[in-house]
Amino acid sequence: MLCHGINMPTPESPRSRESTAFGRGRQRTSKPARPESFRVIIADDDKGLRSGLKRILEDDGLEVVGSAGTGRQAVEMTVSLQPDVIVLNIRMPAMDGLAALSAIQSAEPRTKVLIYTGYSTPEYLAEAITNGAAGYLVKDRSPVHLPDAVRAVALGETIVDRDLLQTILTTVREKSPIRLPDNYTDSSDLKRLIHEYKKTVRPRDS
Repeated sequence: MLCHGINMPTPESPRSRESTAFGRGRQRTSKPARPESFRVIIADDDKGLRSGLKRILEDDGLEVVGSAGTGRQAVEMTVSLQPDVIVLNIRMPAMDGLAALSAIQSAEPRTKVLIYTGYSTPEYLAEAITNGAAGYLVKDRSPVHLPDAVRAVALGETIVDRDLLQTILTTVREKSPIRLPDNYTDSSDLKRLIHEYKKTVRPRDS
């Protein structure tokens, strides 16, 4: 089944776009140790995609407590239902995902926000993490590892798309005069890296 350009996983799914987890003093691929269940909201303007992601998360033991089609609905539903995690698209009507992210951080800071978007640009990743997102994944590959990412951010880790992270690291090393470590292992390292990246590039167009 195809939804919004994403291959829903089957036993023969294509490989997913890789992500990296930051937290607890180490860096690793996104696979939390225990298959814990958490309460999740899915926010995306594509109804078919929301249905597909709901099935994937529930099949993996997560509880999907709400589904929102606009950014404003995502904020209102988060305040009302207080989920552990909201999976949030950026491009949505009535309030885009970055504005919704800021509103959720202000109104319900205990909810972790996992950005799940078609925007595969480092500028958006940097803005999302700076504004409090717990993760940033690009939906141009199979979402087979989305349940693992949801659990990882719920447990306090930060999940980012590996290709975008490498682009940011390369850009900073080429343009920044500061000396960078060879490895970034926790959330504070990631935030420092993104801070340096934002100083080397122009702000994204509004």
